[in-house]
Amino acid sequence: MKKKLWMIFGPVIIAIAALLILLWTPINFKTVTPEKVNQAATSLDARVLKGEDIKNTAEEENYIPIIGSSELSRMDPFHPSSMAQKYHWKNQPFLLGNPGTASLTQAMNISGMSKLKNQKAVFIISPQWFTKSGARSDAFKYYFSPLQMTGFILNSDHGDKDMNQYIAKRIIQLGINKGSIENDAIRRIAAGEQITSFERFYFERNRSSLQSQDELFGSAFLNDHQERIDKATKQLPDTYDYKNLNKLAIKLAKEHSHENDLQIGDSFYRRQLNHRIAQYKNSHTKADYLHSPEYNDFQAVLYMFKQNHVQVMFVIQPVNKKWMEYTGMPQSSLDNFDKKIKYQLNSQGFHNIVDLTTVKNSNYIAEDTIHMGWRGWLMLDKKLKPYYEDKHADPAQTKYKMDNYFLTDDWANNTDFK
Repeated sequence: MKKKLWMIFGPVIIAIAALLILLWTPINFKTVTPEKVNQAATSLDARVLKGEDIKNTAEEENYIPIIGSSELSRMDPFHPSSMAQKYHWKNQPFLLGNPGTASLTQAMNISGMSKLKNQKAVFIISPQWFTKSGARSDAFKYYFSPLQMTGFILNSDHGDKDMNQYIAKRIIQLGINKGSIENDAIRRIAAGEQITSFERFYFERNRSSLQSQDELFGSAFLNDHQERIDKATKQLPDTYDYKNLNKLAIKLAKEHSHENDLQIGDSFYRRQLNHRIAQYKNSHTKADYLHSPEYNDFQAVLYMFKQNHVQVMFVIQPVNKKWMEYTGMPQSSLDNFDKKIKYQLNSQGFHNIVDLTTVKNSNYIAEDTIHMGWRGWLMLDKKLKPYYEDKHADPAQTKYKMDNYFLTDDWANNTDFK
């Protein structure tokens, strides 16, 4: 009887034991090929955002990350990935952003990009992140991986203590609950204490296993958007000419937004707005982007860049002006946000800012209500192309001076700035 049971269940037990040994043994499993990196660069797969291996492999090759949120999925012909492929940019975009990814999620993402040191990055800022409630708890929980948590905990004994405390407190506020050991470690960091020697041993072993899993599975069965990029590039002329491309952007935008008078892509309009458009009329008359914990979370992003001496191009993406008029959103709410976020950037030495909220002719600058598309991408591409000529940071552009005032509630609600 025992022999029969072993014949049935023995192979299963052996397979499970082998898998556990494989995952918990600190062995380097390199499975990332150049083809996988190329696929990951436009995959917008959440596993890429949560992991480390494939991002760091990309940083050793000819990629410069574009870090943002759901606007990165608007892959029209003028999307940076399309333009880079068509016009043979020296370095290629590596897209890191998904719906719901705001500042704190991206700070944790950047913290795991160890190979980004002394290199370049692009960071897209969305005004709509900066609401009174700030980051969504469900979105942060989804994107905050165990690998990111162990990395943060193990690095909490060095760097800026106030920043480590701030991040730990935000992790608690946003409802992260990974287990008793994890919760105690985060509580200690939030209180300004060091983790215990047992906790350090536990997280070192756990992190080794998580890294093995990331190396094994982090690039398996990724989303593949290459066909979309190829289809988009076929619509572009062989020779780069900005004026002609601008005309093409307007032409394509008109063709794809003719079902509404808001300059919103027809597919988005049909899917998201058409059946309830009336309820949005004058719905944003009290829009406020000046009071938000997101400003503090954004400071965590800046800190991560500063730690690795990363040269960053910040892009403030526009809001569709037609949509603003329809919803009654005051121009002053966007203007004041613009001034506040640029004050936070400039006062700490982050001066490379592409501000698309101030473009005078804003027709077809956005593909929907709040995301870049068509002419917006094209305007950004014009700045990106020379920036992408060299992926190495200019040390003169990374002399940042961090100010922890930007972690305070006072700054989060400050309306008196120059």
